[in-house]
Amino acid sequence: MTIKSLKHSISSLKLAKKSSSATFKDSTFSSLISRYFDSDVKNNAFIDSNINSSPKSAYYDTLYELIKANESSPIQLKAIALKFQKILSLEVEQFIIQRLLNNQYANHLSNNGGRYDIFPKSLYCPNCNKEYSIIKQKDYIDNLKLNKIPTICTLWHHLRLPRNFQSIGELVGNPFDSTPNNKATLYYPLNLLIVRNGNHSANVALYENNTSIKKTDISDVSHWFNDIYFDPKTNTLNHITCGTPVDTQQLFHENIGYIYEISRLLYQNNIFFTINDLL
Repeated sequence: MTIKSLKHSISSLKLAKKSSSATFKDSTFSSLISRYFDSDVKNNAFIDSNINSSPKSAYYDTLYELIKANESSPIQLKAIALKFQKILSLEVEQFIIQRLLNNQYANHLSNNGGRYDIFPKSLYCPNCNKEYSIIKQKDYIDNLKLNKIPTICTLWHHLRLPRNFQSIGELVGNPFDSTPNNKATLYYPLNLLIVRNGNHSANVALYENNTSIKKTDISDVSHWFNDIYFDPKTNTLNHITCGTPVDTQQLFHENIGYIYEISRLLYQNNIFFTINDLL
C-alpha cells in the first residue's frame, strides 16, 4: 500500500467513525463506503446514483464504469474525460450568457466587472482547521487552444456580448487573435481554463475554429484531490475527513463540481493529464 492510498484509507476510516454523528445520511454513507472499497477502481471519488440523482452524474458514472471495465487505454479515457468536461463547461458559459442577456447578474450577486470567482482559489475546513490553497506555477503556457480545453469566461456586460459576436469571427472577416489583454488561468490537472480578462472576445473564440490564447498562467490543485470531494446535494466542495464544506459559498455552478470529480477520478486511478495533452 502506498503512502497516498494509506492516507486515503485513514481519511475514510475517520469518516466512518464520524458517521454516527449524522454528518451524512445513511444512504450517502453506505454509498461512500461501497465505492471506496470497490477493488476494480482504485481510490474512487464519491458520486453515484445513491448520492446524486441529477442527470449530470451520467458523465462521471460513464467514465467510472469504463475505468472499472478496464477495456479502454489511459489516453482513450483522457479523451473521453476532456470531451465530457468541455460539454459541462460550455453549459456553464451558456448559463452565464443567458443570465446576462436577461439582464441578470452572472453570479447571482454582482458582476463586479467580471471579477467574480468561477473556481475557488483557497479552501478551509473550520472543523479540522486545515487550509488548502492553489499552487501557482512559475511557468506559463503559450497558445493554449480554447476550442479544445474546457473554458469559462467571466462575462459581465450584456451589451458586449452581441457587439463582439458581430465584430469578431471568421464570418465577418476578423478571426479572433489573442492579445496581451486576454488573461487566463489553467487550473491543473482539473483541466479548467478560466478567462479573467478580455472575456467577451475570448468568449467568441470558444465558438470558432483553431483559436488559442497566449501566455496562460498555471495553478496546481492536484494536492486537493485526496482530501476534497464535491457534494452535489449541497453544491459544495467538502473535506473528506469530516464532510464539512470547505468554502463559505456554494460553487458557481454545479458543473464545476462534476468537472472537478472527473479529473479527480482519473487522477486517483493514476491516469494523469500532462500539459502536452492540452496543447
